[in-house]
Amino acid sequence: MTSSSNGPVASNGTRIVLRDMTRADIRAVRRIESVAYDDAWPSRAFDAELANAFARYRVAIDEPAPASDQPERAATLGVQGVLGAIATLRRRLTRRTRPDRIVGFIGVWYMQDQMHLVTIAVDPAQQGRGIGARLLLECMDLAREAELPEVVLEVRVTNERAKALYERFGFRRAGTLLAYYQDNGEDAHVMLSGSLDTPESQLRHATIRDALRERGVFADLDTPRPPIEEMG
Repeated sequence: MTSSSNGPVASNGTRIVLRDMTRADIRAVRRIESVAYDDAWPSRAFDAELANAFARYRVAIDEPAPASDQPERAATLGVQGVLGAIATLRRRLTRRTRPDRIVGFIGVWYMQDQMHLVTIAVDPAQQGRGIGARLLLECMDLAREAELPEVVLEVRVTNERAKALYERFGFRRAGTLLAYYQDNGEDAHVMLSGSLDTPESQLRHATIRDALRERGVFADLDTPRPPIEEMG
C-alpha cells in the first residue's frame, strides 16, 4: 500500500517536520489513508502497528514557520507586521490542545535483512510539495541507521506516479504478486532498492536530499531522530 508525490516548491509561511506517530494521530492518518486508498486500514490495524516492536511509523507535520525563518517576508511586512506575526505564532504555540496538522505518513517494518516499506501516503490536497520524497528519504535513512542493506515494497501495477518516484530513488521491479490487493484483485509489483551502501545509491539520495533542502521548508531534514529504544 504505497502512494506518494513530488513537485513544485511549497508555499511560503509553513514548514514540514517529521516525528514519530502516536495513537492520538490515528484519526488524522486514517483520514489521509481513506482518501488515498481504496483498501484503507481500520483504526485497530494502526493500534496494532504502533504496538509492534518491529515497526516504526512517522508523520509529516505542516506547521507555521517562525518569523525568523522568513526574513524576506519580515522585511515586506515591516516592524508592526513582524510583531503581529510573532504574536500570532505565540498564540499558536500556546494552544497545547490543538492537534498537529498531519499531511503525510510512512510506516516500515524492520526485517532480518531488509526494511519493508509497509505504507506511505500524502494528503492529496498537499501533493506536489515534495512531501512524498521527504518521507521516502526518511525510509532510506531509517534503513541505513538500522544497518539494513536494502528496502522492499509493494505497489499497485497501475500506480505509475508512485513507481516513478520509487525509480527515482533507485528501486527496481523484482517480481509480481498476483491479485495482491483485496479490494479489486489488482496485482502488485515488488520493488527493491538495491544495496543502500553503494556509491551510486548514496549519491542518488544525497542529490535528492539537496533538492529537498533547497525548498527551504523541510525543517528537520538534517536533524538526527531519536533511536527506537528512546521512543516514548
